[in-house]
Formats: sequence, structure tokens, C-alpha cells
Amino acid sequence: MSEARQQAYIEAPVEIVWDLLADVDRHPEWWPRVLSVECDGLEPGCNYRQVTQTPMGKDEMNLHVDSMDDCRNLVIRCVNTGTFVRWTLAEARDGTFVDATFGIEPFKLQYRVFDWTIGRRFFRNWLDESLDAMQRVAAERTEPRASVD
Repeated sequence: MSEARQQAYIEAPVEIVWDLLADVDRHPEWWPRVLSVECDGLEPGCNYRQVTQTPMGKDEMNLHVDSMDDCRNLVIRCVNTGTFVRWTLAEARDGTFVDATFGIEPFKLQYRVFDWTIGRRFFRNWLDESLDAMQRVAAERTEPRASVD
């Protein structure tokens, strides 16, 4: 099983960071490799569909929300591949401390081969890119808007 874990400080209030996670319609805006999402609303135990760019091409993922604790924790697992993401948020000064883990618990041969060959590097890079993009988009949402006269 491959997994990558990283911690980061996001210069935005925890509510803004949580909104980026909990609003799946915004995932393609900041989450690398997420192309589109179809979800009626994110809640614990729900399932939704996502199209993701994988090393093997575009793939339709069926995702399950394992757990969700408002403004604190979110765990999502791909039913097709065994890929998972774990996000934990905490308030830190005027920003948000993020502890994230991306990985895979492969149950099909093709995903085991992926895991054995490039899994660790893939998840480490995807996590790095995701936190960088989250920082950028959260900062844009935090910046004061100029008033129009």
C-alpha cells in the first residue's frame, strides 16, 4: 500500500479551506487531476461520481465519503481503485493547519502493479500539487475585494 502524508499551513481561515473541501463542485478548480464532479451534496456515507486524469488516462471514479466532521476531517475512498484521501484541518493563528494523506489500498491486479511501480511518487506529487493549489485558491478567496464606486 502506497501513501503520502504531508502537513501544511494554509494562509486562510479554516472555514474557507473547509469550503474548498466540502464543495465538490469546486474540486476541479483547485484539486489537480480532478476534471469533473457529479454530487448531490457531500455528507458522511454518500457516494458521488468524479472524472479524474490518471496515469492510465481519464477514469470515472465512484467515490464514497467514509467520514466527514464539519471543518475538521474528511475521508474519501474510491470504490473502483482503493485510492483514498484523508484531510484533517485545525485552526492555527489566522490560518489553517492541514494534515493530508493520499494513498491506495489496491484490490485489483492493475492497481497493485500501479502501486508497486509508481504509487509512492504519484501520491507524493499529487499531494504536493493539491496543497499548493489549495493555498493559491484559498488565498484568492481571502484577499479583500476592491470596492467599486
